[in-house]
Amino acid sequence: MTMEYLLYILEVESILILGLGVLLGILVGALPGLTPTMGVALCIPFTFSLPPAYGLLLLGGIYCGSVYGGAIPSILFNVPGAPASIATTLDGYPLAKAGKARQALELATISSAIGGMFGMVLLLLFAPKLAVFSLQFGPTQSFWLAVFGITVIAAISPGSLSKGLIGGGIGILLSLIGISVFTGTPRFTFGMDALVGGIHVVTMLIGLFAFPQALRLIEGLIRYGEQVKDKVKTGPSSVWQSFKAVWRHPKALGIGSTIGAFVGILPGAGGNVASLVAYNEARRFSRNSERFGTGHKEGLISAESANNAMVGGSLVPLLILGIPGSPTAAIFLGGLLIHGIWPGQSLFVEHAPVAYSFLYGMLLAQAVLLALGLLTIGVVSKLVRIPHYFMAPVILSFSIIGAYATQNNLFDVYAMVIIGLVMYVLAKYGFSPAPIALGFILGPIAEVGLLQGLQIGRAEGSAFLYFVSGMWNVLLISLIVLTIALSVWKARQNKRPVTHAVRAVPVSWTVETAKRSLRRGRGIGWAVALILILVSLLYVIRLPKELSLLPMMTLLALFILAGCECAKSMRETTGQTELVGQKPRRQHQLTFVIFTMFISLVCLLTPVLGFYMQVLLLMVSVPLFVYLRKNKNRKANSLRIMVVSASFTLVLYLVFGAFIRVPLPAGVFSGW
Repeated sequence: MTMEYLLYILEVESILILGLGVLLGILVGALPGLTPTMGVALCIPFTFSLPPAYGLLLLGGIYCGSVYGGAIPSILFNVPGAPASIATTLDGYPLAKAGKARQALELATISSAIGGMFGMVLLLLFAPKLAVFSLQFGPTQSFWLAVFGITVIAAISPGSLSKGLIGGGIGILLSLIGISVFTGTPRFTFGMDALVGGIHVVTMLIGLFAFPQALRLIEGLIRYGEQVKDKVKTGPSSVWQSFKAVWRHPKALGIGSTIGAFVGILPGAGGNVASLVAYNEARRFSRNSERFGTGHKEGLISAESANNAMVGGSLVPLLILGIPGSPTAAIFLGGLLIHGIWPGQSLFVEHAPVAYSFLYGMLLAQAVLLALGLLTIGVVSKLVRIPHYFMAPVILSFSIIGAYATQNNLFDVYAMVIIGLVMYVLAKYGFSPAPIALGFILGPIAEVGLLQGLQIGRAEGSAFLYFVSGMWNVLLISLIVLTIALSVWKARQNKRPVTHAVRAVPVSWTVETAKRSLRRGRGIGWAVALILILVSLLYVIRLPKELSLLPMMTLLALFILAGCECAKSMRETTGQTELVGQKPRRQHQLTFVIFTMFISLVCLLTPVLGFYMQVLLLMVSVPLFVYLRKNKNRKANSLRIMVVSASFTLVLYLVFGAFIRVPLPAGVFSGW
């Protein structure tokens, strides 16, 4: 029977459908704002007319390809193409800035394919037993896993551990806006109907990563002109050398694949947790742990192998128990039900031909992914040659598409712009977007696990013992404590500034020093933050217990961490701070602020201008304002800019308006 299924998968039609799915998935993952979940959801209607086996192969190919495709913008532009690609930016983008973009893409492709094969083999051989393992994770384990994920990303992100944890706390608080996943009651909406549904995860990710990155590109052009300091270059590379580089790091590959597959099995965890946990453990067991985050190959290999290993793991509880292991797997469940296939133990009996054909097809999809990924790297790597004055509006255009098309809601566009502006400012003070993003993703998981665990623990006699007893609880708590302890120890060992934005000379702390510090602005921001946290606590205390427990715990933790940062700022020097690198002139700063306000206003005027008119305005205004003012041949470059801008807008219209038919704002002038 096995040979029969293999022969069926190796038919020309099956390979073509699988290849089409993988290619579409890579394109979906490579576009900022289009997630694997969106890619699978958009393509489900196209499977209605296909036989069940072919339909599932198409969806499976899109799933695998989109998870890998998210690495492309992560490496080239520091913009995660999917939530699972957050860890890829930590070493992928520094590698690209070091002139090794092509090699980084090759390492990501090879690692993704090997990790994906590992996950699919586990799915094929041990699915029933692994499904039983996933059932051992109850609410308390989900809570501690969420806390562990936040501490991991806080520890591995650039900057201080306390700022990383503060970022995670901010993400948790933002995730709690809207309808409570536990009680179904709205909270923190402040009377705004638009906030009842909360902030969508795609909107949050675009606001945290894509929009600030576009602003940074524009800022670099204003400050340095065409000679941008962090210009990404492809660099020479060979596929064979990349294969050898992957096999030279078997520890990172093994840790990434194993953790990715097993975390993927846990319902609700998803690839974002899998890749970050794998990245942290690979760093923990590496001999060169201090090189992680600076463009180290081990970090990229562990993150990308975990991403695709998660795909096979997430399908284990889906196919055996009918419990999705990730949001994309939940959409996948809909695809199964549409074709009349019910997951469970009977799946491999009543629908054996379809089930086994799909499993072998997913294994073959990794080989197709490896081939297509390596073949397209030459074309993809040329994206870095696009001038920054064109790349910035392109990122902004796709940011608007991703934010609006998720729910066809203009509020998501407004939220994306506001979050992006705030994140850009926070980055100047040493905050990383990754902890905020993961806190936002894991917040609802932590709250449901906390509240359910408390109810079950009280019924069993002691909620405290229920949370701290059991092998998995003890293991996760130990990992949390160990992660924080190692981060604090390494920070003290290094004894160097923990932020990349400010270099300060420490001085001994006295009362007079503290007063001068406060007078000159240092610590005032943290003092204001402490006041805001206290006010928020007074507001949260009045809410019902089910709605206020996690927010109260988060705010108390933020108060302690913000107090530590406030005290730290008062110990530092009062007036001898300087920006690392070249200090921009005030004229450049004022120019950038004015143009940022203009860009934000254009994005906020989506319902007035319409999407395509908005794209055309962005594509023309950014290079004209930022670049042409420093160029002598204005006439020739103006014509080039007009042609490129009009062509790009036309392509977007043909793809999203005519072919995919994504509903986008038409503007008030559309009927004139």
